[in-house]
Amino acid sequence: MKIGTYAMFKKRPRPLVGIDIGSHTIKLVELTGSGQNRRLRRLGRALVPKEAIVDGAVREPETLENTLKALIQNCQPKLRRGASSVSGYSVIVKKINVPYDNERDIEENLIFEAENYVPFEIEEVYLDFNLIGPSKTPKGEQGSEIFLVAAKKEVVDSYADLLQNSGIRPAVIDVDGFAIGNAFEGAKGVINDSVVLMDIGASKSTFSIIKAGMPLFTRDMSIGGGQITKTIGEALGIEFSEAEVIKIKGIDDPIIARDVSKIVKDYVEDWAHEVRKAIEFFKSNSEPLDAPKSLYLTGGSSLLRGICDVFEDVIGIETKRFDPFCNMDKDDKIDRDYLSSVAPQFAIATGLAIRVED
Repeated sequence: MKIGTYAMFKKRPRPLVGIDIGSHTIKLVELTGSGQNRRLRRLGRALVPKEAIVDGAVREPETLENTLKALIQNCQPKLRRGASSVSGYSVIVKKINVPYDNERDIEENLIFEAENYVPFEIEEVYLDFNLIGPSKTPKGEQGSEIFLVAAKKEVVDSYADLLQNSGIRPAVIDVDGFAIGNAFEGAKGVINDSVVLMDIGASKSTFSIIKAGMPLFTRDMSIGGGQITKTIGEALGIEFSEAEVIKIKGIDDPIIARDVSKIVKDYVEDWAHEVRKAIEFFKSNSEPLDAPKSLYLTGGSSLLRGICDVFEDVIGIETKRFDPFCNMDKDDKIDRDYLSSVAPQFAIATGLAIRVED
């Protein structure tokens, strides 16, 4: 389904550069090749001014355009067609059953089905779907299970405009949760066990469960590293930017370091309990064989020290950081030490670059 000059989810015949526009940083990834021969050619990130994006909505387009233009200039990607993604309160992703057994009928009737599930005026949203598989209607007739996706037009258009005004033609606007799943499949291949993917950003997190390359469950959560930074700043009476440095790099003063460590630990434990609730909710509405066996963390806040151990202790399943480039060749110009320190932050951008590859 085309949406103006761009589409949601649909693969395009040409490779695109993946651009993840977050509330804290913009990440860019450019790949070459395909399948097992993918190669990381370019990547980069740029800090986003505070409040430029709030709850997934663009608040300062000119500032963001300048930031993205500078990032593109620095990275020098060869590709000039791009993919980005949206999330937050203006995006609805819901698994539903429809009484149609082929994609054409689903697409033709999607607007009528969506009216039962979308809490916005239907004229204000773009609609799309991701086919999961066949299902039965209550009357026993053949139907389909789909992920219904509705995104407010003003939000989707604002992201597309950011790319367009920065010199990148917008070809695909995706959803964060699907992009992360695509990055995982690209790096690990199709895994038959259910896996939890948790991307923890600055102001929100994306929680997904996938199995055999298929998304089973996805939702956004009000969890983010900015909460920790704000609390550290208030506790120490310092600016947000100073608190961010202390959160990431630590501090020599042992008393302050102890207080900061407790703040971080308390938040991470709360996050882990929220994720555990989401997993339990999924399990209560799913087949026992779909229970997740492992959890992978991505996003900037996944780099917090000890976070994997806390999640594993609270949730009770193996927890690791996810490196989207773990099985990928890299350009000789890319610093390997730098890449290993930032790789989990690039999961969404990598999934965008992989999803739309020819």
